[in-house]
Amino acid sequence: MAVKTERVVVTGMGVASPLGCDLTEFWQSLLAGRSGVRSLEGTIFSGLRSNIGAMVWSYDENRYFESKEVRRLSRSSQLGLVAAKQAVSDAKLVEDKVDPLDIGVLVGSCIGGYTAAEPFIKSHYEHVRVSPFTIPISMNIAPGSNISIKYGFQGPLLNVEAACATAAHSIGYAYNMIRSGNLRAAVAGATDSAFSPTVVAAWAAMHAISSREDSPAEACRPFSADRDGLVLAEGAGVLIMEAESHALRRGVPILAEIKGYGASADSFHLTQPTQRGPVSAMHRALADAEMHPGDIDYINAHATGTEWNDKNETKAIKEVFGQHAYEIPVVGNKAALGHSIAGSGALELIGCILSLRDQIVPPTINYKVPDPECDLDYVTDGKRSRRLRNVMSNSFAFGGSNAVLIVGKYA
Repeated sequence: MAVKTERVVVTGMGVASPLGCDLTEFWQSLLAGRSGVRSLEGTIFSGLRSNIGAMVWSYDENRYFESKEVRRLSRSSQLGLVAAKQAVSDAKLVEDKVDPLDIGVLVGSCIGGYTAAEPFIKSHYEHVRVSPFTIPISMNIAPGSNISIKYGFQGPLLNVEAACATAAHSIGYAYNMIRSGNLRAAVAGATDSAFSPTVVAAWAAMHAISSREDSPAEACRPFSADRDGLVLAEGAGVLIMEAESHALRRGVPILAEIKGYGASADSFHLTQPTQRGPVSAMHRALADAEMHPGDIDYINAHATGTEWNDKNETKAIKEVFGQHAYEIPVVGNKAALGHSIAGSGALELIGCILSLRDQIVPPTINYKVPDPECDLDYVTDGKRSRRLRNVMSNSFAFGGSNAVLIVGKYA
């Protein structure tokens, strides 16, 4: 646990998501219970076991980048830059001419490198000249590097890669660096795109993704007894995090406070979670925030819509929160957003901060059939007004890496 010398606050946010590329559209769509899952278009996806996904449908690369830039940026880097532009503008980092040495970049990526590399690998086996940009484009640190280069931020540059927990760990690392006094501000979050034929086929081979091609928008069904798997997605979420004193000195609005971070490992199986890992991470986050279970007013669950995760997470929440577990709204955003792997935790945390701002909890959509083993309050009847002080966000990854963040209203 880092020694706390600074409170850590959020002063900017940006998204590139299946529900929109700006905060207003993203948030209104989540509250309305809209789904970003559709049928995948194009012959490259035909013949796959699952032909559905949640892409950033409104994104047009030509709107944001010149053709030369597009050739040198992976899809993950592009989405990360789109989200970062919003966040940097929101926090007025450039306008205020903040010392670039004081700003770190911890924007992770995980599977986007595989997606970006596939065309180059195909070129090699088809005896076509391989681009000299193959490695720079497909590195998983490339999104963070491109953000650092674009804005000239010269603080620490890291890619914290931990599968589906990448974003939460990236934000957690930034939190620890800032509160310990080693860094004044950070661009933190994650970006990923899972959409290449090989990557989609590989996920399908594990029988982990939904095959409901007849009703894509209803495919991902967290906590519902008829769930049949996750839905692959792409997306980016970026936050500007600062030491409280730094933000106050600049006079920028403070959106929320990061209050706790807990990390753990299952040490059990690469793809099957255990209860003990998530339980440990939640306990550590509460201890780090110096809170009790009763201080949490809403849990944003990892909630992939898979058999293993949903039951395991429900049991873990009940072990940590006891009877209070039945009184807390537990929401699964992946029903609407799909699972953007590294990017999911950042998009979900941004949703948590918007919940704190508006005192509203978004719904878990597509809940169809009650599961006796998943018996918490999953907010299945539409958005809900609720007094919110502190929100917990869970990210539990393949490989057994767990990350839990607690964010609260700033006061």
